[in-house]
Amino acid sequence: MPVPITCHEWQELHIGYRGLNQLHVDRLHTLARRSARYLKKPEDAVLTQIPKGLKAGQIVGILAIPNLTLEILPKIDDDKNNTRMALVRMLNVVYDLRISDGEITALSKQQFDLLEILIRLFSIRLLTAVRRGLPRRYINHEEDLRLLRGKLDVTRQVTYLAARSDLIACRYDELSPDTPLNRVLKATVLKLSDISRSTANVRLLNELKIHFDCVSNVQNPLNELVRLDRTNNTYHNLYRWACLFLKGDYQTTTSGQISGFSLLFAMNDLFEKFIGNILKRTLENPPESRVLLQNKAHSVLLNENGQKIFNLIPDVVIRSNNKECIVLDTKWKHLNPKDDIKLGVEQSDIYQMMAYAHAYEPKRLILLYPWNKNIASEPGILCRWKLSGMKIPFHVATVKVGYSNMKDFYKEIGSTLISFATLTDDGP
Repeated sequence: MPVPITCHEWQELHIGYRGLNQLHVDRLHTLARRSARYLKKPEDAVLTQIPKGLKAGQIVGILAIPNLTLEILPKIDDDKNNTRMALVRMLNVVYDLRISDGEITALSKQQFDLLEILIRLFSIRLLTAVRRGLPRRYINHEEDLRLLRGKLDVTRQVTYLAARSDLIACRYDELSPDTPLNRVLKATVLKLSDISRSTANVRLLNELKIHFDCVSNVQNPLNELVRLDRTNNTYHNLYRWACLFLKGDYQTTTSGQISGFSLLFAMNDLFEKFIGNILKRTLENPPESRVLLQNKAHSVLLNENGQKIFNLIPDVVIRSNNKECIVLDTKWKHLNPKDDIKLGVEQSDIYQMMAYAHAYEPKRLILLYPWNKNIASEPGILCRWKLSGMKIPFHVATVKVGYSNMKDFYKEIGSTLISFATLTDDGP
């Protein structure tokens, strides 16, 4: 049974820690480099090899190799279990996994790593759905039978079967569970069975295998042409989960390759999407403002034909009903409390915000960072600056992501972000 090792962003793992040896280090590093390429990140973005060990980067999630699983958690001011559950809540918002407060609370009391938590949530939901029956579709069949079934294929009957009076060319539709959606779900169940270490999860997955016994196996499930509609509405969310798992890279043999599975998330991207989705939920319902994510309305340059060159892509643009806008950019970085003037804000980020100011002419600019207790006693606005020559209010702010329950999580984050978006005090 694989041994789980848990670390945080930027943490070093040395050989000897919880049985980590040089073979583990080499295999984890190889898998991490391959996974980073898939995420379109630098090869050492996940793990960097250091003398006698590894150092985690700013990408979190799971790396699993034979006999060892490495869990990388975000660096949040909280205990390990709450940090893990905070990450689950972020994934819940970003990927619309629709995990309930009760499910989070129940799992937070159990000693599961991130992978086993996600496997358990998926398995329980899928089992609940398939116990009501697998989704089915009518599949067209063309067969030569001794009795007529469906419609007669006249062309085939008078040509290929002209000399076979004992056979009838038939065309008929049959309601079958062997659909692209079910093949994707079965492939996910089989994959998770190979990598799960939890006895309880394996038991659930084995029961699921029985339900999918009548469904074909496929080599490339992500290539299946799945159609989601009202007839399989119950499975829409499960399909999103399945795709999340299937994007990990896992081989059961090691012929020429290092076998392994990865389920990784770049914290910069995750934090950006998380804040954007929370803002869309809180500000657009009721529709007080329009929240635009990754907006490309402006660029740095225009050529002589008016074409945009070097698009400006702020993380969030909040446009109110009176057409005023706020530009917000997220940074998953820890600010420096020892820097009384700049707080560790990078100069390149300031220049980026200046470009947004010139293009969007916003009411306010906000740089948003994750809160930690070393920078301020409470999340909120840390400093109020103004751009030189433009007098546009520029706020550096933080938001807490490590709440211990879903109710506080949505309430506090939502109210904090709304306060940033509706500030009336534009003082420096």
